[in-house]
Amino acid sequence: MAYRFYGLVAMDAGEASRIGSELMELLRLDTYPVAVRLVRRGEGVPEGVRRPSKALGCRITLCQAFGMTRRYGWTIGVSPEECACNVAKLLFGWSTLEHRDYYVDFLLDAGFFRSRDAAAKAAEYDFSNCVLPRGECEAILTSPLNRCKIEPDVALVHGNPTQVFILVHGYLSGVGGDLKISYTGRHASCGHGVIQTYLSRRPNIVIPDEGDCVLAATEKDELIFAAPVDLLPDILEGVKAVFSRKLIRYPTPYYIKFEPVFPEPFRRLGERLR
Repeated sequence: MAYRFYGLVAMDAGEASRIGSELMELLRLDTYPVAVRLVRRGEGVPEGVRRPSKALGCRITLCQAFGMTRRYGWTIGVSPEECACNVAKLLFGWSTLEHRDYYVDFLLDAGFFRSRDAAAKAAEYDFSNCVLPRGECEAILTSPLNRCKIEPDVALVHGNPTQVFILVHGYLSGVGGDLKISYTGRHASCGHGVIQTYLSRRPNIVIPDEGDCVLAATEKDELIFAAPVDLLPDILEGVKAVFSRKLIRYPTPYYIKFEPVFPEPFRRLGERLR
């Protein structure tokens, strides 16, 4: 069953699993794609998912939840009380600030910007693109896309640059044009990967930030392709179409059909061969 929330269509868990399995096979992904669901107001976290408070005995960040899902295969539910990241609490509407200037103070204090004017512009961007309405989202659920146990809203695919550019080709195969990337270097996987993708209803390429790398064990050669789940069927078909023409493949084949040129000592050796 598909339904709408903030104008976005969620996907049935079975369909998500099928698409996730095909993407895993086609792109030979090293880790599971992450399916993310925003728990609606009044819906509650379902039984049978791992909760940080019980399974780990501590609070975690959302990027940690993404990391555990893609590396361990866990389906995880994180409530506001179980979230250790104050920025994520603000972005997901779990907490608020009495004055927006307090967020500007934070951006300056953290060292992201050299002037208050720059920090204020950054704050305006964040509140316009990466913040959910207060109280609409009760929790976050994450599950491996290829064996999904939730009805997801957004998918995060971690891969190397080649795997990500193939997903871009898959997306553009059906729509043309270009993929516009919107990124600030902050709140990468949660703010840009989940919320911005969720609200904009378009894919995004996200460069992992310090939280993803330090706390969630994201590798230095990995990027994140984020997409609303209602676009995944077309993206998958686009990848298949691109592969069918054999112009793009993965792993990338090397062109090795040529006669090599060797250093001079090798040439002189050849003159003496009988």
